[in-house]
Amino acid sequence: MNRRRERRWQSSEDRAKVAAELIEEAETLTATGAIATPFDVARDKLPPPLRVESKQAEAPRAMPDQESPPPPVPPASSPEPPAPLAVPAATEPALPPADDPLYVSAREASERGDLDRAAASYRDLLAREPGHVKARNNLALILDARGDRDGALAELDRALETDPNNAQLLVNRAAVLGATGRYAAAQRDLLRVIRDDPVNVEALFNIGIVLTRRGLWADAIAHLKRAVETDPGRAAAWYYLGDALNHVDDLRGALTAFERAVELQPANPKALYGIGKVLDRLNRPDEATVAYRRSREVSGR
Repeated sequence: MNRRRERRWQSSEDRAKVAAELIEEAETLTATGAIATPFDVARDKLPPPLRVESKQAEAPRAMPDQESPPPPVPPASSPEPPAPLAVPAATEPALPPADDPLYVSAREASERGDLDRAAASYRDLLAREPGHVKARNNLALILDARGDRDGALAELDRALETDPNNAQLLVNRAAVLGATGRYAAAQRDLLRVIRDDPVNVEALFNIGIVLTRRGLWADAIAHLKRAVETDPGRAAAWYYLGDALNHVDDLRGALTAFERAVELQPANPKALYGIGKVLDRLNRPDEATVAYRRSREVSGR
């Protein structure tokens, strides 16, 4: 046996340290983010951009508007941690036709990656039709992608004045709020969605992440379990469930969740690293070493 290798992995602490150095700050993983920003989800779903109907199904991720109902809040953060509402009850105005030429032009520009042109077209449309919720939502996604989160929140606030109970808008606003560390406010938006739609997987997933950021592990577990029951194929939800279970010392449950995340996303270094941590805690150092090594390999380091 290679004695140098034995010395290198002589303790679980050493193994964990080496693996952590390689992936600890990998801020973004495909589909394994902390709170996904609206644009992250939008990009995953393009084309087409978000839909603003009330039926929900996949971010928080935030998504661009589509003409059917699935909705999306979330960037990824490391396994260890990196919105005020009172929306006025406004009467919903009649929305402009979805095939408005400016709206179509803006969506096409966004799909091509020409965000400047898309933003200009959305603004032109909103100058003429301030109540166009989809245009305002999609403009918010563009602003968020550019790092203008205050601008994105302003647009989402205005959209919610027009449509106060729109689940898509609430999920997207929660995503932006979460990305700025305003977890309590993000939680309020998400709870509003869940109140009306208890199986909204986007809201369940994102509130699970928000609660982990606040250290409320048991509450996070309840929501994340419902998220994976609703959408068993979501690797990120399994990863965060494993992380939360590990924090409450449910090691068997954590290992199962991390392993499920890896089944769904084999090149997920954080889930592999999570497996290594749990195996170390279960006094299975040889298996932990293998998991750490795989984590290092898939992270490309």
